[in-house]
Amino acid sequence: MLRYYKVIFSWLLVCFLFGCENKAKLMFTLLDKDRTGIKFKNELFDSEMLNIVNFPYYYNGGGVAIGDINNDGLQDILFTGNMVKNRLYLNKGNFDFEDITELSGVAELQGWCTGATTIDINNDGFMDFYICRSADSNSSRRKNLLFVNNGDLSFSEKAEEYGLADKGYSTQASFFDYDKDGDLDCFIINHSLQNYASGEQFNSELRKRYNPYTACRLYKNNQGYYEDVSNQAGIISNFLTSGLGLGISDINNDGWPDVYVSNDYNEPDYLFINNSDGTFKEQISERTDQVSLYSMGSDIADYNNDGLTDIVTLDMLPEDNKMQKLHSGPDNFNKFQNLFQRGFYYQYSRNMLQKNNGDGTFSEIGQLAGISNTDWSWAPLLADYDHDGHKDLFITNGYVRDYTNMDFVNFSVNHIVKGRAGEKVDELNEYISKMPPNPLPNYIFQNNGDTSFKNKTQDWGLEKNTVSTGAAYADLDNDGDLDLVINNVNEYSMIYKNNSETVSRNNYLKIKLVGTKSNINAIGTKVILYYDNIINMQEAYVSRGYQSSVESILNFGVGKQSQIDSILVVGPNNETERFQNIKPNQTLTISLKNSDRDTIVQRLSRKTIFATRTLDKVIHIENSFNDFDIQSLLPNKLSRQGPCMSVADVNNDGLEDFFIGGAKGVAGQVYLQESNGEFSFKPSRSFFTDATSEDTASEFFDADGDGDMDLFVVSGGFEFDENNPALQDRLYFNDGNGNFIRMTNLLPKSYMSNGCVATADVDNDGDIDIFIGGRVVPGKYPLAPKSKILFNDGAGNFTKGQPIQSKAIDNLDMVTDAVWMDINNDQYPDLIVVGEWMPIIVLLNYKGTLVDESSKYINFPSTGWWNRIYKDDMDGDGDMDLIVGNCGLNSQFRSTAQEPLTLLYKDFDQNGDIDPILGYYINGISYPVVSRDDMTQQLPFLKKKYMAYEEYANATMGTLFTEDLMKGSSLLTSEMMQTIYLENNGELGFKKHNLPIEAQYSPVYGIVSLDADHDGHKDLLLLGNNTATRIKFGRYRSNHGVLLKGDGSGKFKYVPQFESGLNLKGDVRNVQLIKNDTKESILIGINDSRALQVFLNETKNND
Repeated sequence: MLRYYKVIFSWLLVCFLFGCENKAKLMFTLLDKDRTGIKFKNELFDSEMLNIVNFPYYYNGGGVAIGDINNDGLQDILFTGNMVKNRLYLNKGNFDFEDITELSGVAELQGWCTGATTIDINNDGFMDFYICRSADSNSSRRKNLLFVNNGDLSFSEKAEEYGLADKGYSTQASFFDYDKDGDLDCFIINHSLQNYASGEQFNSELRKRYNPYTACRLYKNNQGYYEDVSNQAGIISNFLTSGLGLGISDINNDGWPDVYVSNDYNEPDYLFINNSDGTFKEQISERTDQVSLYSMGSDIADYNNDGLTDIVTLDMLPEDNKMQKLHSGPDNFNKFQNLFQRGFYYQYSRNMLQKNNGDGTFSEIGQLAGISNTDWSWAPLLADYDHDGHKDLFITNGYVRDYTNMDFVNFSVNHIVKGRAGEKVDELNEYISKMPPNPLPNYIFQNNGDTSFKNKTQDWGLEKNTVSTGAAYADLDNDGDLDLVINNVNEYSMIYKNNSETVSRNNYLKIKLVGTKSNINAIGTKVILYYDNIINMQEAYVSRGYQSSVESILNFGVGKQSQIDSILVVGPNNETERFQNIKPNQTLTISLKNSDRDTIVQRLSRKTIFATRTLDKVIHIENSFNDFDIQSLLPNKLSRQGPCMSVADVNNDGLEDFFIGGAKGVAGQVYLQESNGEFSFKPSRSFFTDATSEDTASEFFDADGDGDMDLFVVSGGFEFDENNPALQDRLYFNDGNGNFIRMTNLLPKSYMSNGCVATADVDNDGDIDIFIGGRVVPGKYPLAPKSKILFNDGAGNFTKGQPIQSKAIDNLDMVTDAVWMDINNDQYPDLIVVGEWMPIIVLLNYKGTLVDESSKYINFPSTGWWNRIYKDDMDGDGDMDLIVGNCGLNSQFRSTAQEPLTLLYKDFDQNGDIDPILGYYINGISYPVVSRDDMTQQLPFLKKKYMAYEEYANATMGTLFTEDLMKGSSLLTSEMMQTIYLENNGELGFKKHNLPIEAQYSPVYGIVSLDADHDGHKDLLLLGNNTATRIKFGRYRSNHGVLLKGDGSGKFKYVPQFESGLNLKGDVRNVQLIKNDTKESILIGINDSRALQVFLNETKNND
């Protein structure tokens, strides 16, 4: 019996120890309020005068400010309250805090307090607090507050005395030296009023009007008094300005601080670039491709250790399917196009990560990085919480009552209708109570070190559901790591202790900056750590996230590094200081008072690999057509496939010329190259006559054997009726001088929307034959017309092959591209075909007959959204390898063989139209992608099944339709979305290789190989993008020209934009190399835009 009890005790002991071990493995521990003494609760009290109905920012919460107010080496905490008093807690050490609010006086003149900023306003060595206020209709009770530290734990309010009693509806302030005169100026963001946020947010005329209470404000420090210089400094604002996030950073790396403002609603974010002359220029549209729609908090920091600061903005897109469907209305494609045309910018409701390209532009990669969907989010804080040398991302989350829930929106509409009809409706408090509560866990993402993040919310102990708004990080217990302080709504604030010193056990370095007498904390300093070929950089700005300011001491994680090789400190006025061989795990105090003021850090200028010019006369003009009016559930438009381009010497002068195809209603054009490298337009009556067609692909080849280059043009598009004569492909004979005449009787009659052409001598009879890939049946996506091979009789007469010759291509789906190459070295060209929802298909040519041998050569699940295939010998082994362009990974879609993207299709409502239902996996379950509104608009009978959004939110691809309705349906899958490199291993098939992550930024439509850096190895240039998408998906525009440097063995490395010199915007649809006597350049065809020509610079870039 004793032995039995000993066994039980031992088992219990093991369980206890194991449990403790699990607890210790959590990166963060939530400390009880009785343990810390911090019992602040930002509690709201609904009233008839003030509630969520009459003040839309009622639930936006309060902020946090961190600072050592008594210089004892411990960081103290200020919380702002909306309807309760601010609270100031003195840090006594070991997470023991004392409430000194009454002694300090920071709760005087309370009002609706929002953002809090820590600043030593008078440079006396004691931290002060600047507090923003909002909500009150009386402007005198909205004046912002400045609490100046008296040095005895008490504060005196002096905003009027300093000129900082701003009367706007203020969210946050940040102090920085924008004009580099040595003292700190102030930027304040204000937010719009209710009627401009909800009732008239689509009125572009309001963008021409100014409201002083909602405008952004820049205050210049003039010997201690702050003067509003917003207008003369170029700080624009209007009635719709609604600033919720504020970030200061040297965004373009020119040594001058810039300003980023996150705007809620339809007013786009502002990016104020410092002109270095006391003025700014707003450049959000010039430097970004798209921004968040409901932008909330933001942070700016170098998250990928390339020495450039990146931007995070937060929005409201949920992670799980149910919450997405509960908040998704109709896609409203036409409404958004109208907004864009009226001057509003491209905004989409999701978190965004703007990766700095180093050339003044940003590529938005939040979806690829894995941080785009965190629901109703507020404060993003980029910091190295596990000290591995990479900045992680913490995000606060939640909302008290969710009035954007679509079922509640419908209830609200009915409530209004009944009220106007005189019917009895709910009292205000009862109406508000019917808004669904929306507490959510905060998020924390661990930086993977490869530009992406991994969700560690549960693993790191942050899974508690709350409504959290403002937050800040600080080393509260001086153990070297960053703890978290969070302001919650209607719940006690939270303190999370960071346990990284025992969990990850990485090393760190803290840097305390000492500045000059007019900027005592050296705000604006840039500190760069160099070690192990790593650049670890931070900027000293404390206003971060949302309505909050963080600890001013910089905290670097350095992983297992035992020594930092060097530290470069660049002061606010560009004065510099260097330190060598610094040991980690210490606080290093750096004084800038004695720094070298003669050493000015300037942005390095280097010669780029490429130079670009616009071909002003070569323009592709897209016709106006909305594919979604024809089939509302399409994933993307199909009518914007051009321009196609082809290159050849058409007039036999030794210079290569080119053809560029036209959209419907616009003729294709030939341009002849001149000896000086310029291009001249060659008119053609035949092209003009055929302008009714849409040119989707083209190829020059000698069709009739007379020695000159003839032209084949594929007709396609989505804007035609099925079997429209304008869908006939066309063959033009060349007279030898570049004059083209259409040969109307040499091709079989075929009115189909095709997508590609590839030519080769298929039957080895000495002439060139044609493969034509069928793209889509107009109005019946995803049905595809039959692809075909046309055999040449030698004189340019083309006929379809015998059935046995074309059997392998009869059942191809939506073909987008194809190449001929001799895979098995039998002297017959074989065909590799790709397409949308298609696998990569390898058709071996057995003496003119094609046989599908894909299973032998493609040894991986390969269905995808393929756009382009390109062949070249990339590894120097003498055979042709393949690069295949796909959709990429910067989207909401993640597909694998086990969890593919799917397209279920059938005429489900028997109205004669194909209904394509796109499905994707979330957390192991396949759901329909589109919203209830979009689904029921296409299939009205589903309204009866899904009366409420809540019901539709639970629908899966397996439960959407009954078993009877599923009969006769078809299913397509896409198992991978990556653009890939396929190494040709002969009889062993093609080996798949991943390309650098930058290749996945956007869909790839253009591929070309060349030796860009003159090292003797072939490099790759990948181009693409796609803006012809559903509004839900947003624009795929993050590829500005991706140059991948090859090493000759099939391995590639991304070349940053500031080195390549590529800054290519738009939807690239075709890329061609073109030569003259001495040079080779690249022609780039862009949909609905002017063509570009890219040149290699003369000398190799040795920097």
